[in-house]
Amino acid sequence: MAGTIVIGCADQSLAYELRSQLAEAADVEVVGVAETTTELTSLVVTHEPNVILVHDQLGPEPVHQTIRDLGLRRPATVTIVVSSDNEPEALASAMDAGARGVLAYPLSFADVQQRVVSALDWSRHLTSLLASTREGDAGPRGRANVVAVTGSKGGVGTSTIVTHLAWDIRREVPAYKVLVIDLDLEKGDVTSLIEARYRTSIADLAKVSEDLSVRTVADAVFEHESGLHMLLPPEDVRDVEWVTPAAIRQIIALVRQQYDLVMIDLGSHVTPVQAAVVEIADEVVSVVTPGLISLRALRRNLGWWESLAVRKPDAVHVLLNRHSRVDEVQPETARRLSPAPLLETVLPDLGRKLESSANSRSPELVDDPTWWKSLRALGREIGLVRVAGDAPAQAAAPARPAPAAPASAPSLEKPGRASLPTRRRARGDETGSASVELLGVLPWVALVCVMLWQLGIVGVTYVWTGHAASAAARAVSLGQPASQVRDAAEDRFPTGMRDGLRVDLDPGDAGGVSVVSRVPLMMPGVLSSPWDVRVDRSVVMEP
Repeated sequence: MAGTIVIGCADQSLAYELRSQLAEAADVEVVGVAETTTELTSLVVTHEPNVILVHDQLGPEPVHQTIRDLGLRRPATVTIVVSSDNEPEALASAMDAGARGVLAYPLSFADVQQRVVSALDWSRHLTSLLASTREGDAGPRGRANVVAVTGSKGGVGTSTIVTHLAWDIRREVPAYKVLVIDLDLEKGDVTSLIEARYRTSIADLAKVSEDLSVRTVADAVFEHESGLHMLLPPEDVRDVEWVTPAAIRQIIALVRQQYDLVMIDLGSHVTPVQAAVVEIADEVVSVVTPGLISLRALRRNLGWWESLAVRKPDAVHVLLNRHSRVDEVQPETARRLSPAPLLETVLPDLGRKLESSANSRSPELVDDPTWWKSLRALGREIGLVRVAGDAPAQAAAPARPAPAAPASAPSLEKPGRASLPTRRRARGDETGSASVELLGVLPWVALVCVMLWQLGIVGVTYVWTGHAASAAARAVSLGQPASQVRDAAEDRFPTGMRDGLRVDLDPGDAGGVSVVSRVPLMMPGVLSSPWDVRVDRSVVMEP
């Protein structure tokens, strides 16, 4: 099986030379070339290559920090740094960041082949070790799925979505370790939605970010009684300045190793800290509401992220929250106006149904199954909970009794895993509902059909009356007496509609004939309605 390689190099001539050297090596395939650290991260996450060749001048983020992040996210991927600086300090910095080797520029074919072959062997060895560790359920939990949730502007419901979604995942999958990080440092509302009495904040970790350890981070995390873990902002706003992009990178790198899912509330303000998280997150969700102001703010934020080279718009998921049928901006309109892909899942506007939950700081008080069903559809769409093979602990018994889910709320598991009796019961419930609705609609359908039938009778009566008036006018023009004129008109009518037919002759110079007939009610010859149809025809006298 051929090894896969991703190249990170903004210098086109150097990138071409690397590809040329690799083309002569056996069992090697270059799957992508990145010109920025953001593109490099995206390619590595997408393709999971065996080897990364990265130029030490790649930007905008520091290359060594990017190597460290990618090493944590893809442990089996080996990084080789291409450098023109052969000083020992440069080599030591690359090794400290996690690089497996260094290629000195100008390149030699023998050196490139030796380094790449060695890196491929090492990558395959690591892959087999990780696979065996995963099968034996030993060692660390592995790499957490980091999901950053932002708001296009304030008040769109970002904190509610993050806390309720994380809380529900923890409730439905008790063995899943979920961490919520509130990085809306100045206006964070996570503690307003779920009660947390904590002493250590993320600012305390940032102060010692250079000497962080797994134990230090674990001591700063608050564990809620539901089993949900939280890392929260400082109570003193003056401590916010300690939280820097470099410190956040270090903290997230450590929590990746300890959790299955990390959900980060980033607020709505584009700051250096927010931009750093947006760049390193596995998934980014931006929440909007059905309004042009929110969509304009979304376009502004995504434009800033793209100008900062942290994430392109097509790598951002847009979530429409508080949708209602009476909104002027419907999902299809929002999809056309959004600069990034809009998720198929749309969260409904529940009005005050979330109010008691927020006031009590207890997500379990939300008893509307529509809310939980929508949140679980969102989780499935962006892949928050991995399949059972990636999380063996899902089959374990809960460590503590989980709060009862709403009776009609669906499971987090994928559709199709429900048992056969459950599916049959669901179909039976829907069939009963459809039958009741049909009984309620039938009288209205019958009334509409009767009205349409009667309108058809009126139209037919008008046509017959017109033919009768034409025949009467022709008889008058031939000089026939009045009795024959009436007989000519009646001959054009069906037998059941001749009752009530009236033929009037105008004795004036111009001459004319008027035929008046009664409109039948529902069926000719049975009942007559109170309505008449009158048709006038002028008479042209024959010479």
